[in-house]
Amino acid sequence: MSMTIFESIIRGDMPASFVHDDAQCVAFMDIRPITRGHVLVVPRQAEQTLAGLSTATRQHLWELAHAIGLAQQQALGSRAQHLLINDGRAASQTVPHVHIHVIPRYGRDNLYTLGRIGWHITTLALPYRERASQRRKLDALAAEIAGALDAPQPVPESA
Repeated sequence: MSMTIFESIIRGDMPASFVHDDAQCVAFMDIRPITRGHVLVVPRQAEQTLAGLSTATRQHLWELAHAIGLAQQQALGSRAQHLLINDGRAASQTVPHVHIHVIPRYGRDNLYTLGRIGWHITTLALPYRERASQRRKLDALAAEIAGALDAPQPVPESA
């Protein structure tokens, strides 16, 4: 099996705007974002479906996706997020490597977001030519989200 685009990104062979990088997972900006701040959370282990991951890696992947959603809310002012996974080819998975889309939602954006989801799916088969200005925007968003991800979270008061 040939190397996926995610494996190339993890190896450093392709550019990416990283939000997070640890021994088990990486998180980086989607180059064709559905909404501003769209992040992909990807295990380092090259598995097509969740079933191929260890329980610990699966748990870490979901915990990281959750934390990134909270960081998007703090850094970008989003109100909620979609956590989207296409778990296998029959589920319309286009890159055969487990990944979770963390798509920020800003409120009153249903029609826009639905349109962008359709656009996102149809453009995946098209060649992509990156522009320097796009990479700068993605790098800036990644830095904002990463900063919020690393910031200490307020501790809720005990009742």
